[in-house]
Amino acid sequence: MTQTQFSPRIEALVAGGIAAAALGGAAWLGWMIGWPGSFDTSDPDFVNPFSIMILGLLGATVWFAVKAVRLELRYRAFGNTVLDLDPPGYLRPGGPFSGRLKVQKPVAATGPFRLVLTCYDVHAFEDDGERKTSNFPVWSDERSLPPDTDATQGLAFRFGLPASVGPEPVPSGILPGAGSRYRTTVHIPGMRKVVAGNIPPVGRFWTLVATAPTRGPDFRAEVVVPTERPRGHSRLP
Repeated sequence: MTQTQFSPRIEALVAGGIAAAALGGAAWLGWMIGWPGSFDTSDPDFVNPFSIMILGLLGATVWFAVKAVRLELRYRAFGNTVLDLDPPGYLRPGGPFSGRLKVQKPVAATGPFRLVLTCYDVHAFEDDGERKTSNFPVWSDERSLPPDTDATQGLAFRFGLPASVGPEPVPSGILPGAGSRYRTTVHIPGMRKVVAGNIPPVGRFWTLVATAPTRGPDFRAEVVVPTERPRGHSRLP
């Protein structure tokens, strides 16, 4: 069976690193330009763009610090989660997808476990002359398990996958041929750009998310599902 691990501690370390970087950036800007001498919004120094950047960095520091604490608490409560997949060990559209999510520590759930399998298409668009990407969910299915399920023995799941979820990914995002040479995006004011038309994605990935309410930090584990045959496993003749 193929194993993929989810570790809240690793995500906590990443979030903590971002918080530290944001705090360092705010301190550096404050040292370079000086902190506003007044919190009067009519003061030109207060509305200085760099002062606004400092406030934004401080906000990011608080956001990611809180996220890091929550992830660390989740790690201490539940440990890591491992995805064990049944043969063939990876996701194949049009066939069954089954396995177990095994949690390192018991989960005293106060409600049902929810397991959600989602397919995301990665679309490319132009923003101020730069090529960026956004993820869009194109297919999703859900399973539930009773709250008394022993998560350490595994949260068993089985999904029936569709044969297709849309156009196959094309690295450039442009289909060959005279009629598909241009990408088209639509921008809604106040929102990020969204893809219009039957434009193929530049990538695709699947995630499996398991959640359950508890009296402490809610249980949550998210893994990216492998979509290719594991290395070292050859096809039998």
